Amino acid sequence: MPREVRMGIDVGGTHTKAVAIDNATHEIIGESIVKTTHSDKMGVAAGVIACFKDCLSKYDIAPEEVVFIAHSTTQATNALIEGDVAPVGIIGMGKGGLEGMLAKNQTRIPDIDLGSGRFIHCNHTYIPLKQLTREQVEQELEQLTAAGSRVIVASKAFGVDSLDEEDLVREVAQTHGIPVTMASEISKLYGLTRRTRTASINASILPKMLNTANSTEESVRAVGIHVPLMIMRGDGGVMELSEMRKRPVLTMLSGPAASVVGALMYLRAS
Repeated sequence: MPREVRMGIDVGGTHTKAVAIDNATHEIIGESIVKTTHSDKMGVAAGVIACFKDCLSKYDIAPEEVVFIAHSTTQATNALIEGDVAPVGIIGMGKGGLEGMLAKNQTRIPDIDLGSGRFIHCNHTYIPLKQLTREQVEQELEQLTAAGSRVIVASKAFGVDSLDEEDLVREVAQTHGIPVTMASEISKLYGLTRRTRTASINASILPKMLNTANSTEESVRAVGIHVPLMIMRGDGGVMELSEMRKRPVLTMLSGPAASVVGALMYLRAS
């Protein structure tokens, strides 16, 4: 029976580490450590690839033996700490009249202070639901990108009840290659201001996280491994890359979480 191997890759501030374990016995059968490649044109993905390939070659692990890959990273946390974030354009949506005025104010959040003298810069626009058309969304996107927005947040009052309007913004923005966060996919809370802020934080780290995720996945596939690349969540669980592309904020603190989960698994503790 062929051997099955599970691999974990962790990107830290200084080092990137890979560990391989036997899927049947949970014994460690390979490990590798390289310097984290912050300055490489591929970013930290270059170190992930080098570490991964080194572990395979040093311990004679065939690509077809790998049945699971999990990747944890401090990149989302570091991006917010270091202010390596994209300017956000917020498209608020809701009814007209007094209710619309309230919704417009609640989606018009100020720049988000990251606590280090750096900010997530937010641009704003608002579309009353009666005026919400594909053409109107196109116009608002043009205005927001002209103001410097590199990512978009779609945030509708009571959006958790129906995603249709936020999904329209996502569709239009993606035709222009602009990353989008739908606020009601990020949080199901009814508080519009909190939901918009959370979505804006998520959107601001999308370009950084997507670049690393895409580079890492392409390189893993080039080695001949076609199992899903799983990403560690901050709660110690994992999610597929497709989910991380929508909600990178869930990877916050996944590095420390991975350490705890790994220690428990190694000790065979519940």
